[in-house]
Amino acid sequence: MAAQKTPIMGIETITIEQCRQFLIKHNPYAPDIVPFYKRQGDRLGIRWGYAVAQMIKETGCLKFSGDVKAEQNNFAGIGAVGGGSPGVSFSTQEEGVLAHLEHLFAYASFKLLPIGIIKVDPRFDLVKRGSCPNWEDLNGHWAVPGNGYGEGVVEIYDEIAREQITSDSGETSLLRKIFQLIGDSLTAVIALS
Repeated sequence: MAAQKTPIMGIETITIEQCRQFLIKHNPYAPDIVPFYKRQGDRLGIRWGYAVAQMIKETGCLKFSGDVKAEQNNFAGIGAVGGGSPGVSFSTQEEGVLAHLEHLFAYASFKLLPIGIIKVDPRFDLVKRGSCPNWEDLNGHWAVPGNGYGEGVVEIYDEIAREQITSDSGETSLLRKIFQLIGDSLTAVIALS
């Protein structure tokens, strides 16, 4: 009997708060981009919680210790092929999130982008459309050789789904904003030094 696969397209069941809480446990300075994943994922019909899990895998919980750097707003390693190649840069965090989700849309679907969605993923047309409808199908496509790549994304998602919310969304949002302000201030001071 074949193992059940996890579709990329569909309705999400985890919450923004579960994703935020998981992320802040692993990186208290992570920018609050999860709402962008929900907004754009819902527009594209992508199970955005899995995309958040993939972003966590690709960026090391937004610590960016590989070839792609935080200022690129590239949360999926689009165009980064290793060996110091940084990949594509996007002008804003939300544009980077949209590009990530569009790239998934290209792999998972034969459909045109929904009306009102501007294509920002420069590699969208390079993808064999509809070739990877499930997360597990991304093995060897998103990452090469990619053995277990999609399963790794699903495992991270499962960890996020087990998050028990320990604070209300207002408190979590306030803490996130404080961390962002402190981080932005430190970055500005370091840049002036």
